[in-house]
Amino acid sequence: MQEVPPRPFRKVFCVGLDGATFDVIDPMIEQGRLPTLARLLESGARGSLASTVPPLSAPAWVTFMTGENPGRHGIYHFRAMEQGALGSGLMGSWAYRGRTIFDHASRAGLKVTAFRVPMTYPPWPINGVMVAGFPTPDTRTTYSSPPEIAEWVGSLMKLSPMKSMVASPEVQAQDYDYYLERSTETLVELAKDCEVDFFCYVNSLTDWIAHKFWRFDDPNAPGFDPEAPQNGLLQRFYEKTDASLGALLEEAPSDALVVVMSDHGTGPRSQRRFNTNAWLTSVGMLTPSEVRGRLFFSTVVLRAKQAVPNKTSMKQWLWKKAPPLRGMLRKSAGGLSSYGRGMDCSRSKAYRMSFHDHVEGVNINLIGREPEGIVAPADYERARDALIRAAQSTVDPSTGEDVFQEVFKREELYEGDHAERAPDVILVLKPVFEFGLGSGKQVFSTVSPSRLMRSSATHRPEGILSIAGPKVVPGKLDGARLIDVPATLLWALGLPIPQDVDGRVLTDAFDPELVAEWPIRAGDHEASKQDNAGEAYTSEEEEQLATHLEDLGYI
Repeated sequence: MQEVPPRPFRKVFCVGLDGATFDVIDPMIEQGRLPTLARLLESGARGSLASTVPPLSAPAWVTFMTGENPGRHGIYHFRAMEQGALGSGLMGSWAYRGRTIFDHASRAGLKVTAFRVPMTYPPWPINGVMVAGFPTPDTRTTYSSPPEIAEWVGSLMKLSPMKSMVASPEVQAQDYDYYLERSTETLVELAKDCEVDFFCYVNSLTDWIAHKFWRFDDPNAPGFDPEAPQNGLLQRFYEKTDASLGALLEEAPSDALVVVMSDHGTGPRSQRRFNTNAWLTSVGMLTPSEVRGRLFFSTVVLRAKQAVPNKTSMKQWLWKKAPPLRGMLRKSAGGLSSYGRGMDCSRSKAYRMSFHDHVEGVNINLIGREPEGIVAPADYERARDALIRAAQSTVDPSTGEDVFQEVFKREELYEGDHAERAPDVILVLKPVFEFGLGSGKQVFSTVSPSRLMRSSATHRPEGILSIAGPKVVPGKLDGARLIDVPATLLWALGLPIPQDVDGRVLTDAFDPELVAEWPIRAGDHEASKQDNAGEAYTSEEEEQLATHLEDLGYI
């Protein structure tokens, strides 16, 4: 048996609450409704946790696992990122596995449990147990390593995106409650293994339920009914999540390090829309194409889809009984984000590249890179600077305030072998707006009521972080980033920090004497990769997972 290295903490527990926000947690703590989180936050270090750009679960959780920025690990979205558009294929663990905190700990001889961490499908062998997280198709049983764990986990892994989409809020809440109860039972059993050195679990339901039920807890949400029986569903689920966390941590020894974090925050969906293509047209960077049959069909289908009430039997039939039409609807909805759709390439200097509700990419239509580029490489920087100046001078006509919160060149955010997959310019909207697909002349518009009903919350860049345990300094922790968490976990496990880890150890959270006793060690080589060739989802799995991702508003 391999001898494990000495380390600052004998055991490390890391619990991710996907999308959790202090905007919900702090008021509930004041009301005495979250005793477990209250104890951890009061006794330990706490602070906001800056997510990735975009603050989307796919790049965020891969950054959490690898300590790498998206330009290095290559995951910008649930879909594959291709120059000019989001690709049609969904990303999986084959893109990055072999260089995660689970792999580093396993190679050092530490025993690891990784339970339901997003983006870990297909699972891969580690020194312990891995049960794949969202998105995982329910058409296979190979969602665990070792495979026999799948038989024990059983129905816990069954994904029912169609049921989630058309069910009433009450039925959805019952499903989520059952899932949480079963997860808690499974987690507690896994945590009883005294030999586990690093235990990591992610609860994705905190994100899903916020997307669905935020409108029932927010008096400012469109159509809020103070008498609705569904009111309070989100907060009640946070209470149950707190109880689940408490049950898990009963299995943690008193000298364990306990980290609770989220990959991003959550807030209400914007009611106003900023249409990028229309804006690019208004600043002279894009020339719309004449309406062609395909674009006309795409626009008509998209508008018809949005017009259908969310709970009608027609929509249930369309999405459950007509897979070919469902695929056309999805492709048409995303069509305007692809190169050449809705634009006259021979007269356009730039085009949009969809990322997230509040984060949009814009690419320069570059000769030699784009199929019909018109901007010469010598004029690339000039065109990009002109685009950035236009963005920085764009204001909300109703208030006179800036529309964009931040504007970046891609190299200001990303570095690594995959940085060139990112858009040339990244635009970050203020939360009052979300990006839209509009192809007309209207730069500003309103978000459709059906969209707000379908998904009433969206992501915010500020997640949560709590670090508790012996020799943790209680109080506020400033400047923490999601990319810093894996480096901190590696240090707490007594492991060196690989060269390709971009984050830093959050030493301010710990007693200076402990940090001096256990100095940070740099790895002498980059983390290894596994041979992941030849793996991909089947078309059936892609369709199933894409439906669920769309239900959550991700694609």
